[in-house]
Amino acid sequence: MNKFEVNDEGKLEDEPDTFVAMYGVELWMEEQPIILEDNLLKNLKKYCGKIEIISKQETSITFGFLEYIMEYKNASLPVAITISLCDEDLQNEKLKRSLEQSWNYDNKKELIAKCKYNVLVTDTMAVGLDYAKRIELFQKALYSIVELIQCEGINYYISEQVISREDYLKNNPLDDDYDPLFGILNVRLFNIEGNEKEYLMDTLGLSAIGLYDLQCHFKNLDPNEIANILYSYGYYIFDKGDAVADIKIIQGISENDEWECQHEISIAEPRRVVLDINPGEEFSTENREQII
Repeated sequence: MNKFEVNDEGKLEDEPDTFVAMYGVELWMEEQPIILEDNLLKNLKKYCGKIEIISKQETSITFGFLEYIMEYKNASLPVAITISLCDEDLQNEKLKRSLEQSWNYDNKKELIAKCKYNVLVTDTMAVGLDYAKRIELFQKALYSIVELIQCEGINYYISEQVISREDYLKNNPLDDDYDPLFGILNVRLFNIEGNEKEYLMDTLGLSAIGLYDLQCHFKNLDPNEIANILYSYGYYIFDKGDAVADIKIIQGISENDEWECQHEISIAEPRRVVLDINPGEEFSTENREQII
């Protein structure tokens, strides 16, 4: 396992930086979309408050969110979200990686194969926002866009998963049971070649917004139970932020399980600092070196 070094000031040495300056997703569709800016502006205001169009090009439009203002030395600027029509080949690597880890999209992958167009939705000027506020705004804006634009799949390429439009629209940001991390957080599964009951699982998505992802390299345990643990602690980290930066013990599968954890460099790409969970001698692997 690749452990990072800590200097005399307690800071990480050579820590991989996977924070994203521009958060984005791709909407994949069969037909070239028609974006009606007046309808879109109205729907964005429904979910996100005061908004104005700040830029319009032939293949893109940018909206400024006036309730999310960033203060800079010489200016106060609104956080913005840009919608761009992209001329990008379907077989791009981002989509391929996402389809490999999209467990709830398996029976819909043939729909993506018919798509010829994609729309890129990205935020800009948002890096100074609190991570929770940034995700709140992006998800609300994206929901208002997806309500009006037909698509076969939403590629959250940062967390490497594709979500169907139907499933995404079930998660309305105005509902009480709204899940802000739907699409943002993914749990990935990797089979270890030559070892039938050995797996690596990790979360992907938290490091992109300035938090820690998690990973667990294990054997002879149910991957579904490990997935539940990773999701649970992923949400916990999102809720608590820096308060859990130094967590040392987590609860395992049973109430009596106490699994040690520590920060390490991830086994799987993208290389990043993760909270590595050790399930104990019985279930941990002898070889904890780079395996992916």
